[in-house]
Amino acid sequence: MVDVMVRPRSVLSETGQELMDQVLSAARATTTAEAALHDAVGHARQAQIPWAIIAAALGVSRQAAQKRFSRPAPGRLI
Repeated sequence: MVDVMVRPRSVLSETGQELMDQVLSAARATTTAEAALHDAVGHARQAQIPWAIIAAALGVSRQAAQKRFSRPAPGRLI
């Protein structure tokens, strides 16, 4: 996840703090899910499952799946 400059929690109301905790939690979950999806697609490709089948499962075109998953997941070097 990208580090961002965040205002000190002290400037937020209690409700604002709770909402921002939800935002951060959702962002972390998204990052985790994206990494898991990249891993799953990578394993499927290693098992020689065609891009067309993977793409159909994801509801995208073969070209879109190939473009998105032919490189490492965001934030990963490998």
